Amino acid sequence: MCMSFFLRTFALILNSKAMFFQIIQPVEALRRYISRYVFVRAEGSTDTMTPPNDDPRFVNGKHVQPLLPNYGSLIFVRNAVVEIGNKICDGLFLFGANQTTLGLTTLSGWFEGMLVDFEPGAMHALLGIDLQQCAGQVLSVHECADDGLTGCDRIFKTTPRAEEIAPLLDAFFLGHLPHKTDHNYERIGAVVLACDEAKENISASEMASVACLGERQFLRVFRTYVGISPKQFIRLRRFHRTIQTMQQQAANGKPIDLMSIALQHGYYDLSHMALEFQQMGCVSPSHFRMLGIPLTADFSVFFA
Repeated sequence: MCMSFFLRTFALILNSKAMFFQIIQPVEALRRYISRYVFVRAEGSTDTMTPPNDDPRFVNGKHVQPLLPNYGSLIFVRNAVVEIGNKICDGLFLFGANQTTLGLTTLSGWFEGMLVDFEPGAMHALLGIDLQQCAGQVLSVHECADDGLTGCDRIFKTTPRAEEIAPLLDAFFLGHLPHKTDHNYERIGAVVLACDEAKENISASEMASVACLGERQFLRVFRTYVGISPKQFIRLRRFHRTIQTMQQQAANGKPIDLMSIALQHGYYDLSHMALEFQQMGCVSPSHFRMLGIPLTADFSVFFA
């Protein structure tokens, strides 16, 4: 295996015998579109796992992996039938942008999967998928009826190892790079950067000004590329940044002061942050701190 691939593999997490993580960065040309590839394997069985009563990672003795709210993802599941929401999934699935935690519950006690985690708007820029049409949905590759995704599904099904899948995914997505500048995607990138740099939440009209578009036109473009409204996006972005801060502080051995983190990220108070965590992460901030830290120095979409 070439050295450059190992340099791109920046996290390998072993959490007892029941959990395996491998987080792989795409090639440089794709990093403005794809955050990471996440390979996860949950091993064990209902006979060997003892489910704690207060641990949301287990339901009736079966292993659960929560997929946190995101801006659109592809996830492939194999070697098990996995229940995602009310769907029984086996193969490649598309997640539209969502603001709720989706549970992946193994029916056999274990599963294996790989997630392609996109930057805001990138799924539309690369694959032409209207995120507004699939917001909050989970669609199989057959429901999408997309030849490109069918080819991506074939990569997963015919390649046994994450290390071998990642370069093939790189090649697949490099083949889908826009042939000319996607000006609307550039506008979305400028808006995301402005949101991240703002000391306070910014309004939709301020976002439209950054994008150099009228407000109505901006809202249409934003929903098409991101799948949710600007207000929902700000809420989701704040939630992600809060978790990232918590994990980075834990990775650096710093004590985690939830009140100071809440104020740092624009929540009114700790109660406001706790409400958002319950609504979007299904756990309290203190419970998340116990469950999800540390995974990596970088934010991960999965609990450990």
